[in-house]
Amino acid sequence: KALFKKYDCSFFGSLIAPLASAPMFMSFFFGLKNAPELFPELLSTGGMLWFPDLTVADPYVIMPVLSATTFLLMTEVGKEQMMASDPVRGQTMVNVFRALAVAMVPMTMSFNSAVFVYWTTNNSFSLVQAVLLKQPALKKAFGIWDPPKPIPGQEPKNIFDEVKNMMNKKEKETNALAAERIKAHNEIVEQQKKVKMSLMEKKLKLK
Repeated sequence: KALFKKYDCSFFGSLIAPLASAPMFMSFFFGLKNAPELFPELLSTGGMLWFPDLTVADPYVIMPVLSATTFLLMTEVGKEQMMASDPVRGQTMVNVFRALAVAMVPMTMSFNSAVFVYWTTNNSFSLVQAVLLKQPALKKAFGIWDPPKPIPGQEPKNIFDEVKNMMNKKEKETNALAAERIKAHNEIVEQQKKVKMSLMEKKLKLK
């Protein structure tokens, strides 16, 4: 919390960009995948070089390889960031992305070329952006600070640990509030019993 406050950051604010871009990415993917059925004449001549027809798969599998290669390069460029706070888990994630990049070629080679035009272009822009933002001059100009290194002897925490801790803290607060309500309710019941006993004793005395 102190770091978030010091650098004017928000945990949930950092999730806005990926959560907002995911629906857009999926919309583009499904839109381009189904576009040949809606615009066959336009896309059949909309390509260039070795992929003139965007409605069919790349016959030379060059586009799937380019898409996978740019994805792999993005992983290699960003691996330092992924491994900064938790080297062990970060390395695992890097290896998963590497395997995914290799598996993408046979898994997606049957997709039409229009999809790969989007994927390759998007990956290329993202790769260039990642490389540029790693340059010290640009980082200084935009106020981008290096992630803090793990404290020796302290177990590093990643985003999943932070979410888990926040959920546990929220659960404890909820349980504590429920316990306070139960305690207050029991005190009211006890007071009501005392009042009833007092009234009954007064009635007995009057008799």
